[in-house]
Amino acid sequence: MSVEIYIDIEKILKSRGITLTQLSDRTGIDKGNLSRIKSKKPITFKTLNKIASALGEEDPMSLISVEVRTK
Repeated sequence: MSVEIYIDIEKILKSRGITLTQLSDRTGIDKGNLSRIKSKKPITFKTLNKIASALGEEDPMSLISVEVRTK
């Protein structure tokens, strides 16, 4: 079994009705870094907080997705 913890940028963009460019503008995080996050790459809590703040999300942990895989 493995557990994957990530930020589902695609889900966030769809639910908020915004584009990657708009999220980049709001967070100050370049699109390349957001694309890496979108590919489920690790991020820092600082980056998570920037994204949450830009989205008006009071609880940054609500942006985290967890996937459990059994082998």
